[in-house]
Amino acid sequence: MAEAEDPIVEEPIEPEQPVAEEPQEPEEPKKEKPQDCPACEAGAPAWMATFADMATLLMAFFVLILSFTEMDTPSINKDISGSMSSAFGLQRDVPTVEPPMGTSMIADAYKTTKSVPGREAVEETTDQQPDPEVELDTSDDVNTEQNISEMESLKRSLARELASGKVEITQENGKIVVSVNEDASSVERENVSDSNSDGRIEQSELEIFAKVAEAQAFMETELEVEFFNSDTEDEQLRQARKQQELDDKYQMLKADLRSEITQGLAQVEKVGDQIMISLSAANSFRSGFAELQPGFLDTLRSVGDSVVAAGGEVQISGHTDNIPIAFSQRFDSNWDLSAARAASVADFFFANNNLDSNSVSVFGYADTKPVADNLNAQGRAANRRIEILIDG
Repeated sequence: MAEAEDPIVEEPIEPEQPVAEEPQEPEEPKKEKPQDCPACEAGAPAWMATFADMATLLMAFFVLILSFTEMDTPSINKDISGSMSSAFGLQRDVPTVEPPMGTSMIADAYKTTKSVPGREAVEETTDQQPDPEVELDTSDDVNTEQNISEMESLKRSLARELASGKVEITQENGKIVVSVNEDASSVERENVSDSNSDGRIEQSELEIFAKVAEAQAFMETELEVEFFNSDTEDEQLRQARKQQELDDKYQMLKADLRSEITQGLAQVEKVGDQIMISLSAANSFRSGFAELQPGFLDTLRSVGDSVVAAGGEVQISGHTDNIPIAFSQRFDSNWDLSAARAASVADFFFANNNLDSNSVSVFGYADTKPVADNLNAQGRAANRRIEILIDG
């Protein structure tokens, strides 16, 4: 048997694989040669200097506005309190005390206060509006205890000022009165240079008002602040004492010279802060002479004793009418005559009543101080007189 031919197996032809091309590197762009920039100028640029000038001018402008602004803190607080009361039904108004403002700009705008740490005002609000027709029932006992408690609290706040005598706290007609002593800070004013003594309120007084205002925010009692001057009160006491001494002296002289006053030989009256004894010259001097008449000596002796008992400075003055001296070898005019008559009375007091000559002054006024009309004899007789002024 013929051998079977082996089948021809055709080998598969593998497809040709494409040859991978090698990637080509991208060409680098050609670098341009950098150009050199021009050299910068030294220092800050011009715009920066302009901006700095503008900022400086704005700051100066706002500082000027602030310096001319009046900042009234109590008024602002009252306005805010009123607005809150209208909006939320605030039941209690917080009173404020507006301290007196100084004359300078800084004193008008600012004041220094010392706040108490840990002390804050607490206000309760409610949506219900208070009924104006409803009256609260209060008793006098409760009000009195409340006033005492609030006054003690105020005294504690002003303990240092009370100890130094700068303030006094009293209660008058249901209200608390804080009296600020103006003399307490007078020593401080004396130590301040003249440039600062222009009527401005002292720092200590501002602190007092600040403490009073702070304390009043927690008080329901009416509070009043007033000034007093101890020097003024001392002067008033001295004046009152002097007036009392003058009255006592006046009554004593009237009692001592009651007989002379009744006979029309003397008059006693008060003239300002002096006592004047007026003696008629009817039986005291002859016309044109300065020698004392014998009938006038007893009256002068009584008057001299009263003047010595009264004490004080004494002024003796002579007065005449307006008729000039016609024939006189001693006196050239009524001026000489009036002065001589006053001197005669003074000499009599020195010799007979032991009046101290160092306390006596003698004057002659002629007809310059008339007390009546010189057109008639009665008026001229009244103008011829001796007046003795005694200081009170």
